[in-house]
Amino acid sequence: MEKKTLLIIGLIGGIIAAVGVFLPWVSVSVGGFSVSADGSGSNQGKVIILGGVLAVIGALAALATSIKSLGYLVPIGGLVGVLGWVWFGVDAGFGNLSSYSYGLWVALVGAVLALIGTLGIKK
Repeated sequence: MEKKTLLIIGLIGGIIAAVGVFLPWVSVSVGGFSVSADGSGSNQGKVIILGGVLAVIGALAALATSIKSLGYLVPIGGLVGVLGWVWFGVDAGFGNLSSYSYGLWVALVGAVLALIGTLGIKK
């Protein structure tokens, strides 16, 4: 793949990771009542947002400005996002992964896309 395409994938991944934090992470239904919670109030969610923002800043810097040295923020952002996701899983016990709602998975996909965007950084 071309370097620019990979950086765009990293940019999109950072955005998706940050958006995933505000989507439902856990949903519970009991007796006709349903409750869901997103990750924005948790420390893990804040870490994933930080990772997404770092990936976006790094990708934009590498794509649109002459500050190419900030491109290293893309892999750092992707790694921080994945670590935030793993942190949540460890705290939750990695019990039944199917009980987690789609927002948590969206955040993980975004962080992984940011890591894939790392391949677009010139060595």
